[in-house]
Amino acid sequence: MIYRAEPGTLMMFNADNGITAVVSGNELYSLKKYLEAGVENEFIYRLIDLKLIPEEISECERQEILKEIENTESISAPLRSFAVPESIHIDITTFCPLNCPQCYKDTSKNIEMPFGKFSDIIDRAKALKVFQIALGGGEPLTVGNLPAFVKKVVSCKMSCTITTSGCGLTEELLDELRESGINHIQVSLNGSTKEINSYSRDGFDEAVSSLNILSGSSVQFGINWVARRDNVKDFENIVNYAKELKADNINILRYKPSVREDYGKNLLTKEDFNLLVAAIRKVRGIKIKIDSAFSNILCHIYGNRINPINCGCGAGRRFMMIDPLGRFKPCSHMSLVSEEQDMLQYWLNSPDIAKLRQIEECIYGDCKHCSYLKVCRGCRAICERLQNDINAGEINCPVLNRKEMV
Repeated sequence: MIYRAEPGTLMMFNADNGITAVVSGNELYSLKKYLEAGVENEFIYRLIDLKLIPEEISECERQEILKEIENTESISAPLRSFAVPESIHIDITTFCPLNCPQCYKDTSKNIEMPFGKFSDIIDRAKALKVFQIALGGGEPLTVGNLPAFVKKVVSCKMSCTITTSGCGLTEELLDELRESGINHIQVSLNGSTKEINSYSRDGFDEAVSSLNILSGSSVQFGINWVARRDNVKDFENIVNYAKELKADNINILRYKPSVREDYGKNLLTKEDFNLLVAAIRKVRGIKIKIDSAFSNILCHIYGNRINPINCGCGAGRRFMMIDPLGRFKPCSHMSLVSEEQDMLQYWLNSPDIAKLRQIEECIYGDCKHCSYLKVCRGCRAICERLQNDINAGEINCPVLNRKEMV
């Protein structure tokens, strides 16, 4: 488990089951009384049941949690952000054997992160009490010593996930990854048929093969599905397929601009958007996750009943990204690159990240006048790509809800 202080809040994370708890107020007081005097209640029983605190807690663990509870009173955090990243996305290679139409990354150079550099990054993340490391690329399965990368993360008590096209996954490699402690694998698939998938992605057969291998294993896995005009009506088929495989989740990603295709032709129309939201509402029997850049879907479903820290674009607020050269970015879709430096200083003092945190004060266009701004914030990467300005408001947002003028 990882226990980490945030202002007035204790965050608890179990890498084995991926459960995070945010404890504050009376619950934080109850936890303190339990650790100091053994006072139990239903809340404590629930934490034990979720395996966020051990049933038989050692003195070392007790003192560690009490210390973090004490820190909640003095620690500060940047504007609308966590004190340190909750997760870090690391591209460990630029190489990918596929040539997907929707890909936004430069794969012209074959750059692989040296294990020594990766190990140093993970040690620094451990010191900050980061919860999760997400490995991507390029295609991470092409990295020869990938199990060693996973083992390094897990040895530091963080959760390790992989996002992959499925290219290169074999039962032997999966066994190695499982033995190394991999927590979760997400396979990218944009269609239930080869034809639909091919509109935006290559490697349909490889994705299906990898999903079949995962379906027969004990490793948790899910499907990454990018919502586009050419596949939105296929979403129900993807849901049924994922349920047949006994996948853990479907992660719905927002389509973002690519130099390889016409963004406008593939962007969801308002009708498509509403069709997708209606389909999401009907899903039962599998977990649906929504990309943080797709926060307007959550606004459409829940209105303003959303935690403003946990919702909206999470770049530079909940997570950050590191490329194979060790350079820092708020997210992989943005051009805002900082050369490698102290991770905490980047998180606290980067002017690029500061712009993202101040978006409510600096944004213009339709977003500025939308009542959902504080819980949505739009996708900064799309605004940068289309309008060359992260402060630009979204164009033709289907959930725009203009504030009433007083």
